[in-house]
Amino acid sequence: MRRLIQKLFDIRDGEWLRAFMMFAYMFLIIGSLMIVKPIRNSLFLTKFGASQLPFAYVLVAIVAAFVVWIYSKISSRIRLSQHIFYTNVLFIAAFSISWLLLNNGYQSGWFIYSFYVCVAIFGVISSAQFWLLANFVFNAREAKRLFGFIGAGGIVGGIFGGYLTNYLAEILTTHNLIFICIAFLILCIFLLWSIRMGGIRRFQAGKFQRRNTSESGYDESLIKIFSNSRHLLYLAGIVGISVIVANLVDYQFSATASSFIENEDELTAFFGFWLSTLSVVSLVIQLLLTGRVLKYAGVISSMMFLPLGILLGAAAIMIFPALWSAVFIKVSDGSFKHSINKAGMELLILPIPARIKNRAKTFIDVFVDNLATGIGGILLIILTLVLDLSIQHISLMIIIFVLIWIYLVVRVRGEYIDSFRHAIEKRTINFAEQTVNLQDASVLKTFIKVLDGENERQILYVLKLFSDFKNKELAPYLEKLIDHDSHDIKTAVLQLALAYPEIDLSRKAESLVRAESQEVRISAIDYLCKRSDDAVACITSYIEDENLYVRGAAMLHAADMMSRDATLRKRLNLNEYYDRMVKSITDSDNNDNQVAYIKTAAAEVAGIAGDTTLYPYIHLMLNDKNLDVVRQAIISAGQSHQKEFIPVLIPLLERKYLRKSVREALAEFGEEVVSPLAGYLENESSARSIKLAIPRVLSLIDSPKSMKVLLTHIDQRNLILRYEIIKALSRLKSKYPKLKIDNQKVEQHIYDESRNYFKVLTVLNYHLSLRRLSSSMKSGDNDNTVEKALTLLIKALEERLDSNLERIFRLLGLRYIPDDMYNAYLGVLSRKSDLQANSIEFLDNVLEPKLKRLIIPIVETTSSEILLSQTHNLIDVDLPVNDQCFEFILNGNDNWLKVCALYFLTESRSDRCMDIIARLTNDYDPMVKETANRYIKIMRESN
Repeated sequence: MRRLIQKLFDIRDGEWLRAFMMFAYMFLIIGSLMIVKPIRNSLFLTKFGASQLPFAYVLVAIVAAFVVWIYSKISSRIRLSQHIFYTNVLFIAAFSISWLLLNNGYQSGWFIYSFYVCVAIFGVISSAQFWLLANFVFNAREAKRLFGFIGAGGIVGGIFGGYLTNYLAEILTTHNLIFICIAFLILCIFLLWSIRMGGIRRFQAGKFQRRNTSESGYDESLIKIFSNSRHLLYLAGIVGISVIVANLVDYQFSATASSFIENEDELTAFFGFWLSTLSVVSLVIQLLLTGRVLKYAGVISSMMFLPLGILLGAAAIMIFPALWSAVFIKVSDGSFKHSINKAGMELLILPIPARIKNRAKTFIDVFVDNLATGIGGILLIILTLVLDLSIQHISLMIIIFVLIWIYLVVRVRGEYIDSFRHAIEKRTINFAEQTVNLQDASVLKTFIKVLDGENERQILYVLKLFSDFKNKELAPYLEKLIDHDSHDIKTAVLQLALAYPEIDLSRKAESLVRAESQEVRISAIDYLCKRSDDAVACITSYIEDENLYVRGAAMLHAADMMSRDATLRKRLNLNEYYDRMVKSITDSDNNDNQVAYIKTAAAEVAGIAGDTTLYPYIHLMLNDKNLDVVRQAIISAGQSHQKEFIPVLIPLLERKYLRKSVREALAEFGEEVVSPLAGYLENESSARSIKLAIPRVLSLIDSPKSMKVLLTHIDQRNLILRYEIIKALSRLKSKYPKLKIDNQKVEQHIYDESRNYFKVLTVLNYHLSLRRLSSSMKSGDNDNTVEKALTLLIKALEERLDSNLERIFRLLGLRYIPDDMYNAYLGVLSRKSDLQANSIEFLDNVLEPKLKRLIIPIVETTSSEILLSQTHNLIDVDLPVNDQCFEFILNGNDNWLKVCALYFLTESRSDRCMDIIARLTNDYDPMVKETANRYIKIMRESN
């Protein structure tokens, strides 16, 4: 039996106790409901007839609004388990009083109405509480597998309760059946205590025991919660429409039944029979369809079954208005509602943040449900009493509402996926940029107060805000802040001060021309020249200054001004001053720091000025011994956009401390540099460090050409280079999403990487089995050495497996949205079970079926043995066996793995793969070559 249940519902180790306790709880809740519901229906219809049902629906809605208000107030102050307990006790008391009154023959109109409303609210609240509890007990992936089984508990309870009512109604009489309902609720209390005390979900015990969100300081209004979430709005709409439709269907069913059956006990038995029959059909659907539909078709597809079934039933009543057609639409409604649809609805609520889930779910399940019940009642009053329409016309209204229902289901899909996307993105806090209204008096006063403070970061922030907004109140603070110790604040003040002619900072600026900071010197010269009547004369005076640092700053400022003002270029002979500045480097009085400064400034000026006659100096500086000088020359070479620098810059990628500057400089050339970089990738003799740096350069170039080159070279044997290429492609797609990519080729690489993943996993499993075997056969120090070698090899294989998985996700990012896939990858690796579950559920909804069928088992299956046993169903690949595992490593393209395997074979004195190892003695990688030669030497000595 256990194997059958496990096969049907995929219940895994560690989940059985939780699953069966929740199954039993659901059985008792729905079983008790299926007892009191037929009692309620028969009492009401016998007393008032079907014509009064709409008024009962309206009364349920009115009372429910008050009950929900009271319930939300109380439940926000106590733990989840406590308010479920108190609710069960309250309903036990209510049903006990009802039995006493009925047993004494009391059946007045107000009491029958009260009993009808009490049962309706019991059904809604008890079910809502159960599923809220289930949301805390199971995470998203567990829920997707186990909600089918849990829901089956409710269906079995419905079958049991309904048929029990049908069998005992005429034996015990209708009102005595309430005793059985009370007994079921008492059992629920004991089961709830077991769930609470048993800690059925240890890793979420805190959630289960905690108080509701408002207690922890979170008290956002429900209106704000729903207005900020289209996901919740669509869910509320779906629930509301489905309840209205259910009321219309229930009216058709009840009105038809009461017109054929007049005896109270017979009517109770009839309702009990058909409610149980609905549960039987639901159970069949639950066992055979729910799990498979959720797994293969997804949550949204599962939500289509109920509205389409009702649509078919409504059409049947319109054509054949008879008892059998009313029963048919009721079966369509009841069978899908408590199986596929219920599981789908509970899954749709899972990605909602826990801080609002409790309140939002209670609001939807209780308030929206009962409000819709009231609307359905009013609608029925209008249709049946005012307009005097037939059951066929009611079917027409059902069809209209069902079409709206289907539309909402389609719309909620995008919100469902986005909710999981947000859930997995929020591993860290991202602060959004805010727009500040500087014209607001209170805001301005606050910022002015900041300028009076001493917080450098805050002062700079305020000065930056005022860069595009002039306010006369700022002027006095600029005069004060020019004396601040911070170079950054002085620079910001000098830049802002030009917009305030009423203040003159010339004296201060003159002294700052000789400041330590280059930025301050340039800003001071800029301020003085722009306030001068003759800017050329002003800048010339500083270019001719005796101080080399002042001269360098002035040259940089002049070059910047000339690059933007052609007139100034004609008036100022920069080349003459440039030659003089470079010549000063050879002066004997200059120390090393001054020489480096002048060279750096000269290189920077050559890049800014855009004068081709200065480019030879850039070539000269590129060969300088000082790294700062070379780095600036590299930047200037990129700014020049002259192709003559490309063959000079690419080899510099080999130098680690210059690499970042070289990458950025090469990217400045755009498409012109793509072909030369591709040539280096294709050349087998190119330096490895240069090849590894090239993909990053290409990722900075927004061009289909760079995308094409990267895709062309993605099949690299060197795994590190392959990873860099995949990562570069990912960066390209993230920054330039409009660039087109060959999806078919990307998918092929995903399959190739997946095949490799399974091969590495097989090799890892083989070596883990070797370790288990060696642990049981230890005999000496040599065994300890072998074990260490084996442990090193296993660790290398695990690292290889991890990198393999990352490449798969990087490739998925090329097929879908890169950030989404990378966040999902981080979620899968997370130690937080809920984040893992949310990430996998997100992938399950986003990936196309053929990729989902491959990727989901890889990220979800916890047992490598089980995953490998499914390999033939997932992908076409021949897995290595025994000694083939060593051949796979030694013939592969991971040199570190080769070294680790050779080390293990050497220490274990194994003669496996001798021919392959002999070839490796001439390998291009020095570590592989050395380890292979050591193996050959030791094996010869041992023989």
